Amino acid sequence: MTLLQWVFVLFAAVAGGGISLTLMLALRLRHPPWFDTAHGLLGLAALAAVFCANLCGAATTPALAWWALGVLLAALSGGLILFRFLFRGRAPLPLAVLHGSLALAGIYLLYRAAFGG
Repeated sequence: MTLLQWVFVLFAAVAGGGISLTLMLALRLRHPPWFDTAHGLLGLAALAAVFCANLCGAATTPALAWWALGVLLAALSGGLILFRFLFRGRAPLPLAVLHGSLALAGIYLLYRAAFGG
């Protein structure tokens, strides 16, 4: 597997955590406070891995990988601003879905770049 493919798998795991958080929010279930932080930090680590993979590929890095980096950076920044600062402890469901949809678009671009699909 290439580095971009490994990074895609890492982002899939981060997305699984995000889906879990959104489901708990929709069902009004409490979750451990560290779960939010772990989701954000793993997303940051995965974003750094995409950046490194793009730089390591140099001229062979597909343009979609750079687009994926930009979209995922926007999703991470939005999640950080919305859920860490503006709506701390009371995340509105529509904003969580918007954050996840943007991240899903970035993950799709990353999939296309990594697997050529």
